[in-house]
Amino acid sequence: MTKKPETQLSFDKALAQLEKIVQDMEGGALPLEKMMEQFEEGMRLIALCSVKLNEVEKKIELMVKKDGKIVTAPFEAEEKQETESKK
Repeated sequence: MTKKPETQLSFDKALAQLEKIVQDMEGGALPLEKMMEQFEEGMRLIALCSVKLNEVEKKIELMVKKDGKIVTAPFEAEEKQETESKK
């Protein structure tokens, strides 16, 4: 099986590979050397998934922050503007 470079591997594919590794390791039929290879690959995939999740979390934080404050409701800013314009 040819592996994609980790930078091109999507989160979903990395997670699917990790799940497969876990299934194989839990099966108990792997020799020790193969088990260690799978463990090392699993650790790389965990690190990749963690990086990708952190990137998404940062993007979400940037999307919900406005003027240094976290927007708690989708239309909160619009409602505030309407109230202030009526004054």
